[in-house]
Amino acid sequence: MPVTTATQRLQTACRVTANGVPRIGLDTCCVQYYISNPPVQPWADCLDPIFQAGVSGQAELYVSTVVISELLAHVHFDHRHNAGYDPELDLMAIMNRHFRILDVDGPVASAAGRLRGNHVPGDKMSLKTPDALIGATSLQHNHTLFVTNDCQLADAFPTGTCIYLRDIALEWLTNHFPSPCFADANPIQVKSRGPGLPVNPSSATLDLGSIQPDPAAKWDRILADAMNVAAAINEPCVFFVLTVKNGRKWETQEVLFWHQAMDTTRPAKKVIRRIHEHLGYSRKTQTVSNPKHAVHGFLATSLSHARHRQTNPTFDSKTDHKKEADAWCEYLDPFRLFSEVLTLPQTTCLLCEDGVAHQLEPPAASTFLDSAAAVLGWKEEP
Repeated sequence: MPVTTATQRLQTACRVTANGVPRIGLDTCCVQYYISNPPVQPWADCLDPIFQAGVSGQAELYVSTVVISELLAHVHFDHRHNAGYDPELDLMAIMNRHFRILDVDGPVASAAGRLRGNHVPGDKMSLKTPDALIGATSLQHNHTLFVTNDCQLADAFPTGTCIYLRDIALEWLTNHFPSPCFADANPIQVKSRGPGLPVNPSSATLDLGSIQPDPAAKWDRILADAMNVAAAINEPCVFFVLTVKNGRKWETQEVLFWHQAMDTTRPAKKVIRRIHEHLGYSRKTQTVSNPKHAVHGFLATSLSHARHRQTNPTFDSKTDHKKEADAWCEYLDPFRLFSEVLTLPQTTCLLCEDGVAHQLEPPAASTFLDSAAAVLGWKEEP
């Protein structure tokens, strides 16, 4: 039988069947993602089928009074300095228009106690009482589906009755990267003739271990060698080709190389600093002072390889969700660390994946990475 994805389960749950209109319960965060101004991405995109079904009458949407309490706390906190404005009126207008609000009564309280007391991973109660009350409201009213972005609450639900929103978001990543972020659907043509990376290179900078190739080496010829190096290493790595325009010709001045094992001695921040120096880039003005300098970046990484590594027996204790999330983290790690370089002036970045290179569209790639950071829980570098 074909595997049913979380997205497919959600789409199925939003359809009217012989049993009637589906009844969908939502956790606090799911409502907040969607009604925020602007909506919180990519979560709002992932939730869109539910809310569209609710608007069109193809589904009935429900929340617990505990959800109302939590949402009110947020809006009152956000507007605590706005004298004379009552945010409760606007929030309740939205909630009453789109949701059916269910009280926490005796049976719901009992169901919450059972839910919390029986979900004891590691022999400890992990669910908080408000979360248990929200989940129990949905269970007690026999909803078709409950949607949450709380992994503990999702794990506590009976199989098939709940969708963990982050599962849908991981599938969202697959649909939005990499091809939607390419500047051109056609791959870069790699050159095989002419000087490339030298066999016995001389150092350009000792602290970064960068090399000084033949000035006549072109970036697209170096790309061929870089892809061979990446294939041999078989782990995410990054190359930066620093060029200078001399008259009408572009000459290669320096090639920087990075991969994760080098990060202690050659941290990404130092590599980025060198790129800034080459371009004469100012973070304050976001301009460059060296108009005849340019950079080509090759980010070599592979989602298929990252997923394959997660099949190692040492990872058998991981859930499928955790394996997929970790594969995406490994795959996008070069982008996380070097995201600033994507949008630098006079800089072109390429994704080199499974032997094929594509030029990236900076705004699209940056927007995607912002969403990926939310899904994968990246913390900002200090």
